[in-house]
Amino acid sequence: MRTNDLTEAEVFGPIGYLATCLAHIRTGHEINLIEYGCIAVAPLQVEVDNARHMVDVLANLRPRERS
Repeated sequence: MRTNDLTEAEVFGPIGYLATCLAHIRTGHEINLIEYGCIAVAPLQVEVDNARHMVDVLANLRPRERS
């Protein structure tokens, strides 16, 4: 049973990483486990959607203009 619609490319990129971090926070697991390849819980769709939004916002940030 799939809990989200992450693509294979997203799983191993920033979206997958952020979604997994959000899932670990939700469940109380340590985020540093991700560094060792230990995924304790799969991200829910809402976490994937939030991760996609975060990556999109960060990708479109522009530096502030100095006055």
